[in-house]
Amino acid sequence: MKMTRLLIVFLFAGLMSSCHAQSSKDTQTQKISETEDVKVYYFHLTRRCATCKAVEKVAREAVEEMGKENVTFAEYNLEEDQGKAQAEQMKVSGQSLLVSDGNKKINLTQKGFMYARTKPEKLKTIVKKEIKGLL
Repeated sequence: MKMTRLLIVFLFAGLMSSCHAQSSKDTQTQKISETEDVKVYYFHLTRRCATCKAVEKVAREAVEEMGKENVTFAEYNLEEDQGKAQAEQMKVSGQSLLVSDGNKKINLTQKGFMYARTKPEKLKTIVKKEIKGLL
């Protein structure tokens, strides 16, 4: 009986040590390359809904409002060669809103699609906050 309990405890401990929590996609950070500039990337498809267009518009406005030379906005169509190449480099497989300084990549896609149409000012604030965090 004691041996069974001990075996169960070891199995449970082994399972728990092999599992590890991962951060959510909207705050995921990954190593990219070396640079000092911050770039906001928006990847989209050719056919876009009103929300997709709003994500691009609001993110672009947030970058422009910051007025910093070392912060830029770039949009890429995933169905074009240049967009495919950039998506591969950034390890993106679908529509995405990213902020990157070359060392970190912050995924704001979920928040972008959540707030772009209903709370654009909130999305602008989030984008600006992430940019400032990387400067």
